[in-house]
Formats: sequence, structure tokens, C-alpha cells
Amino acid sequence: MKTHADRVELVEQHRIWGRSVEAAAKAAPITRPPPRPAGGKIRLGFMSSDLRQHPVGYFALPLFDHVDRERFEVFVYSYNLGKSDPLQEYIAGQVEAYRWWPDISVRDAAQAIADDQLDMLIELGGSTYMNKLEVMAWRPAKLQASWLGYPHSAGLSTIDYFVCDPYSKPEQPDLLIEQPLVMPHTWLALGRAVFSDQHPMTDGLPEDRNGFITFGTANNPHKYSREVLRTWAKVTASVPNARFAFVRPEGGTSAFRENVLKEFAAEGVPEDRVIFHAVRGRHMPFYNEIDITLDPFPLTGGTTTTESLWMGVPLVSLRGEAFFERLSYSILSNAGLGDLCATTLEGYRDLAVGLAGDRERRRALRTGLRETIRNSPLGRTDVWARDFYDMVAGAVESRR
Repeated sequence: MKTHADRVELVEQHRIWGRSVEAAAKAAPITRPPPRPAGGKIRLGFMSSDLRQHPVGYFALPLFDHVDRERFEVFVYSYNLGKSDPLQEYIAGQVEAYRWWPDISVRDAAQAIADDQLDMLIELGGSTYMNKLEVMAWRPAKLQASWLGYPHSAGLSTIDYFVCDPYSKPEQPDLLIEQPLVMPHTWLALGRAVFSDQHPMTDGLPEDRNGFITFGTANNPHKYSREVLRTWAKVTASVPNARFAFVRPEGGTSAFRENVLKEFAAEGVPEDRVIFHAVRGRHMPFYNEIDITLDPFPLTGGTTTTESLWMGVPLVSLRGEAFFERLSYSILSNAGLGDLCATTLEGYRDLAVGLAGDRERRRALRTGLRETIRNSPLGRTDVWARDFYDMVAGAVESRR
């Protein structure tokens, strides 16, 4: 994404998909149940196949730990093709109804959700695996929103709202199809399933133990481009004897290693200064070997950003115009580290190199950042859940 026009074109590509899905839904309409009696609790539905042991489940968990039972009846709709797990079972026990339909068609799912007479339905998966986004084209609920699992407008005009916050909200309104539904501080919170003291931090800085600075990333390679890799290599080359660590299962494959090493070598970083930790699902301890995380761009980290900060590792990010370019900016700002977000590539490199030279700040973050996060909007999950339910109630009441 180099220009605003590039970003607008990406929105339009989502709209093209959305128009085709809406046309299919219009050709096979569902029936609408009679309106519910006025008053009563708000019926709120969450549609996601990832409300289980999955990043979406971890971040959504505070809403189920702190269900607002006085005002809401909460429904969950899942198309998960796998087996139930402890987190899914916990969530199922916290809600009014948990509809698990692994084999249902999209139209039948839309009809069954409509029969529940929801006031609002929030989809959490976009077009990701096992999430039937097309259901939203039938508008099975009075109001519909997207949140959490897909960092862009879905493309459907039938989705009214997009949940964001003051930091992640796009700078220009034409970068969202939906109306922003803005949380007061942060669009996500750090659920207890991952963000706890079960992940210990090693005392001291990695630099002190190793004798050199280690930059690193645990982000998925689909977020890498040649420009990203070259930028990371330039930062590494700018700090004497620094290393760069990739904490990814792909690090065990020759193709991945060869391509990465080629780009780093082009910026003067030899092979012995690039580290590959080929791990899957057990990556958290490796943050104890990283001094500074470098964020990819334009699609920034989300889960990985929160994990890095939770482990006391500061992260440098590049902020852009669109929502998907502002995920880390939101997280860092809510953690009191908004100054680690740059708006230019030169600024990004300068921030990373400057932080490498600021040992005292990194030492303070290593020892104090986790407690800071616990007391921030990211960590006060009960307050965050109340804000979320208040936000939904306000949207519903304004349209009744």
C-alpha cells in the first residue's frame, strides 16, 4: 500500500466480492419471524468458528468472563469442523445459547440465526477458514457488525458497523465500508487464557547475556515483502554485531531460509547474523532471546504485538492510514508506548536503532511492562468488557 488510491482500491475489491454474495442472498431469501415484544434484554450474537483455543477466542474471552446478564442475552454461532476444546466448552457454558453447526449451509444458518431474533449480530472471522461470512448477506439480525478476526471491511453493505478504537480507526472514512463503532480506548483486551504469568520472563536483557542486540519477529511470513525484509536487514546492519531472529516454523525449511538470507545479504548482513527458531505453538519463551521486535508493514502484527509486549520486549511499528496498518499503533498506544510508532520508513529505522542504543529504557520495559499492561486498558478486562457491552447497547438503542 503506497498511496491512498491503493487503499481505496483494496476496499473496492472487497465491495466487488460483497455485491456478488448479496445478489446470491437476494435470489434465495429467508423468512423473517414476527418482531419480539418491545423491551426485554438485548439479544446479542457472536458468529465465529474461532471461539475456542485460537487467538480470536483468547481476545474475545473477557466478554464471556464478564457477560452483562442484566441487559443481554448472548448467543454464539460456530461452524467449527474440529473437536470441542476446553475454551469452547467454557464459552458455551457462559451464554444463553451456543449453536454449533459444522455442516449447515450458509442460507440455512442465516435462517436459523434470524429465528433467534437478535438485536445485533457480530461476526468475528471475516473470510478466514471455517467462518461463513456469507451468512451476513441475508441480514439475519437487525444490526450487524464486524470485529476482531479480519483486519479490513468485509465487503458487505449489510454489515452496519466495524468495531475499532480511536487509534485504529482509519484516518479517512473511505477506507471503511461500515460505520465505525468506536471503543473508548482499545478494540481488544488481553484475555487470561494466554496473558498470564504462565509465560515467565528471564531476568536481565538478552543483550547482556549474549553480548549483542537481537532484533526479531514471530509474525506470519504472509506479512513479509521484499521491502519489509530489506528494512529489517538495514536496521540489523546499522547496529554493530546485531542479530535478527525469525521465530517461525517455516524457519525449518530451506526455501524460507534461503530467501530470507538473500535479502539480508543484499543489505550487508551475513548468514551468521540471522537466527531461525523453527517452532510452532511454543514460541513465547523465545521472546526471552529478543531485545526488540520489528513489526511488518503495511499489515502489522496484532497477536504477536501483544505477546511481545507481554514478554517485556518493546516493538517498533510503522503506522499507516488504514485499519490493518494501525493494529500495533493501537496496542502500543494503550500500553503507553505510542512513541514507538513511526509514520515513515526512515523514522521506523531510526526508532529501531535508537532503541537499540537505549539500554536503560529496554531494561525498565523488561521488568515493568507486564505490570503496566495489567493496569492499562488492555489489561483491565472487566472495564473493557463493560465498555464493549455499553457500546453495543448504545448502538442498539439508537436504532430501536
